Amino acid sequence: MSEQSESEVPFTPVGPADMLKPGESAIIEIEDDSIVLVHLLDGYFAIENRCSHDDGPLGQGRLVGYEIDCPRHGAKFDVRDGAAKSLPAFRPVASFPVRHNEETDEIEIQYKKPEPPGFEDPRGFNFNFT
Repeated sequence: MSEQSESEVPFTPVGPADMLKPGESAIIEIEDDSIVLVHLLDGYFAIENRCSHDDGPLGQGRLVGYEIDCPRHGAKFDVRDGAAKSLPAFRPVASFPVRHNEETDEIEIQYKKPEPPGFEDPRGFNFNFT
């Protein structure tokens, strides 16, 4: 099975361009995966709806500026690129390109299933004894 390049991954329509007001977010399902769609003044952004610390539902968290927090333990993530911004999370979450299709006046997400995270100890220990 061959991997699709970024340009081959199709955009999936998720709703009308005015579906969210700036500062609002929604949980979207694509291919049985949960995604948080966020509308800010400078556009729409999408990240996976799963905290990298303990799989908490980021879409239920509080959005302040470009950061959304996990309602379980307070880890913060940048909605623009999925970067972890505070502990207890140290790994990013997947982010997805979003565009406004002017022909259909819909918001579309270029969804590609994220790779499962590998184990990485934040203290730098290497547990590979082979």
